[in-house]
Amino acid sequence: MITQTANAAAQIATDVAAAAAPALAPGSALNVGEAQTVPVELNLEYAVLCELGGNVAGELALFVEDSFARALTQAEVGELDLADALAPALSSIAAALGSIIVGEPTSVDARLAQSRIDAREDMAVVGLDDGSAIRAAVAVGLESVTAAPAPQPVRAAAGGQSERLDLLRNVEMAATVELGRTRMTINDLLSLRDGAVIELDRAAGDAADLFVNGRLIARGEIVVIGENYGLRVTQIVTDEPGR
Repeated sequence: MITQTANAAAQIATDVAAAAAPALAPGSALNVGEAQTVPVELNLEYAVLCELGGNVAGELALFVEDSFARALTQAEVGELDLADALAPALSSIAAALGSIIVGEPTSVDARLAQSRIDAREDMAVVGLDDGSAIRAAVAVGLESVTAAPAPQPVRAAAGGQSERLDLLRNVEMAATVELGRTRMTINDLLSLRDGAVIELDRAAGDAADLFVNGRLIARGEIVVIGENYGLRVTQIVTDEPGR
């Protein structure tokens, strides 16, 4: 399967030329030339242009010279559309490109087709000759591709999980001890005065809760340490979320 990478046009143009050669000249041989990745003067009079899609984005042009075009159409050029005459070659091209989608061919001026291909950053031209002169050519122009940076390997922290946890041991977190809660109306709040008593939802002697970052992690008894209150932990809560 062909996918679009840097300099993919040369590979695609070579594959297209090899597939198109037998269909362009049944019963005779056309030689597939080397892919040229810089603009070249083709001096071929007729062309069809196709959009390329799927794994790539760009255009494909198939050029033929005047006498070759007359032989293909079996008539004066213009009496039979060149895109119709090149249908067998384009069918072979589509089969050779596999997952690359070849759009509908359009007969265009050869100079216009060449200028469109030459304007692409990734372009290539492959000539097809009969031993004496170039009778046809394939040109491919692709949208530029920016190579993605190679992914960097993930380095394991030295010393394993225990040392990674050691890095966090000195990080301070806010801890809150909660004696209980209650609900009050706005009128109750407005009537608060010094000495007012608020009844909580805990009975005397019930355990207080220890929260860290809003999560309940332990329960315990309120104690007095010097002139401060403290909490004697009586239960570690491992999986119970905070209320």
